[in-house]
Formats: sequence, C-alpha cells, structure tokens
Amino acid sequence: MPGWPFVPCENQEVAPEISVWRHPDGFWQEAPALPEGMLLDTPTGTACSVIADVAGAYLHKHPELVGLHCGSVEINGQLVIFPDAHRAGKSTLTAAFAAAGYRVFGDDVLAVTHSGQGIALGIAPRLRLPLPTQLAPKFQDFVASHLGPHDHRYGYLALNEQQLASHGTQCPIGGILLFDRDETLTDPQLTALQPGEGLWQLLQQNFAEHESDQALIQRFLPMLQGVPCFLLRYREAYEAALWVGRQWVGRQRFDIARGDQQRSRNGSPRIEKPYVALCAKRQLSLDAVAQQWVASAAAHEFPLGDELFIIAKEGGTIHRLNMTGRAVWALLKHEPIAQEEISETLLTFFEGVDQQRVQQDVGYLLGQLASEGLIQPVDP
Repeated sequence: MPGWPFVPCENQEVAPEISVWRHPDGFWQEAPALPEGMLLDTPTGTACSVIADVAGAYLHKHPELVGLHCGSVEINGQLVIFPDAHRAGKSTLTAAFAAAGYRVFGDDVLAVTHSGQGIALGIAPRLRLPLPTQLAPKFQDFVASHLGPHDHRYGYLALNEQQLASHGTQCPIGGILLFDRDETLTDPQLTALQPGEGLWQLLQQNFAEHESDQALIQRFLPMLQGVPCFLLRYREAYEAALWVGRQWVGRQRFDIARGDQQRSRNGSPRIEKPYVALCAKRQLSLDAVAQQWVASAAAHEFPLGDELFIIAKEGGTIHRLNMTGRAVWALLKHEPIAQEEISETLLTFFEGVDQQRVQQDVGYLLGQLASEGLIQPVDP
C-alpha cells in the first residue's frame, strides 16, 4: 500500500473501528462491515479483508469523492478505467497492463473527484491463484517475478513506483473500457459505444451509498461528456493490454469513428428496440392503443450523446432511453399522442422496417413508461 502512512501508536482508550488480533487458528478481524467478527486463516487473506475495509473507511471519511468499482491504468497521461462485475477478470486485465509497461492506479477501487480526476488508493493488484494456464508466457513470467504476499487463493503483485501509483496520485479519466473475453478471437477488437454505456456502468459500479442515483448522474454527466466509451473483446489479457496501449499512445484522445455504428446500409438511422434498457417488457393492452399519452411534468432529463436518462420524481429510479426511445419521449413531451401516431411518425424515419414490429416496440415502451409513472394518460 504505497503512500499510506503506517505509524505505531500508543494504546488507545477506545478500540478502533477496524481491528485485527492473532488467533490460534489464524487472525480475528472486526469492522463495521463485520459486526459479528470474522476468523481468517492466512496473513494474505487477512490483508485482503482489512484492505477492503480500510478502502471503504477512506471513502466514507471523504464524501467529496466517489469510489468506482473498476480497474484503472494510466496510458499517455490519461486514465483508462474498466468497470465490471465481481470476478469478471478486471484484476487480471489490470495486471496485464502492468506487465505491458503501464502504471496501475488500482484493480478494484478508484476514487474520483467532481472534476473527473481519478485518485489512486495505492493498493497493489491482487490476482486469484493459481493463474489460468492459457495466459501468455510473458505475463506468467511477470507475475512470477513480481509475486508478493500470497496464499493458495490470492497473490498481491509487488510493484515499484513506476508500476503502481501511490496513495493520493491523481490523473484525469480519458476513457472507459467495457470488456468481454472470447476464446474464439484471433485478434483484439475495439468497438465505440454510446457514452450512455459508460454512464450506466458507473451508476451500477460505485460505492457512493450516501448519494442518490439522481445526484450521481448529475455528478457523472459533465465528466463523461468528453470521455469515449468502448467495448474491448479479446482472447488473452496480456495481448489485449499491449494492443490497447499501441492504439492509445500518441493520441490526444482515444477516438474511433462512430458513424458506421449508428446507421444502416441504406444510410438511414438504424432502429433499436426502445425498451432495451428498461426493466420489464410490459405492452399496452389492445383497448389502450388509442389512448393518448403525455410525458410526466415531474420527470427530470439528462441527455448524453444520442441517449437520454430520465427520472420520474425527485430521488426516483433512473431509466435509460436509447436513440429511438429518446425520439418517442420528445413526441410525448410535445403534445398528447397515441401509440398509432407515434408508430406512423417513426416509420417515416426508419425505411424498410416492418410496421408491425414498430407498433409492437412502441407498445412495449409506452407500457413501461406508464408503469413507471413517466407518462400520464390524457382524457379525451
């Protein structure tokens, strides 16, 4: 944990919130997240548990920061972050970037300021052991030569100051990578995504329990206006890290043309299912098809790229609308309108799309918007 001050202190009258004692079978830990305490069998396992609680305590005592659940590395003076779910491989990918010569800011948690600066917590990457056998030999050699404290389950990498940013080091966020490992690929692939993909991931992968989703989206939105988001698909982590680094280094911004992904072959906008980012597929009943609807006056709107995030009421749930859903929302805001009228309007923009499909998709979207209180029926 480079950059953290370790200072022995005199005996205290009040026990600290996070405590560890020796135990005949290992170590005993207590913390706010462990009200009943926990027995840990190895020093490395104990370090894993204590570090998780210390990182949480640091973020709790610094409410001006948001903690993101992500891996983060510095490339070309910018942070590339890759948020993902638990055990999705982000620690392996982070370590692969270290092996490829890039400085790690963290493999699990990154603190972020209001201005979009990432702050390293100064915690070494931790790998699950044993390593998968399909990893590149150079990557396996790097791990073997840098393996620090470890047991049969986990191993920390002992990295120097050029390889691991110390606690408090800052760097601006320059890009977001969502990633997917695919054994069938021969070369890594990078696809530009809508900025909303990055925002959606950050809303899902954060430790800001003291802030509502509405407060978080207001905080993340300015930061993501100029930050590109990509999907990285790869077969092997070290090969992918080298490839991404070559793509990024020397560029002011990591930019990939997005136009081809937003249009069909005939040049017209590609229709997308408007309900894709909402919860349940709840279609309007047949007797409600002629019902006119209007957008709720209480809704909050947060545009980002071609997409739109809306909230029905203060502190309510966030809903994500893609390009097509955003167009429908604009119609609902303009005047009372029925499902059939919306469908006819969309058909003028999406050439060659089946009319029945458009009507069905619009019915699904209106049904969900109504169930969430985002639109209201209008009396004839």
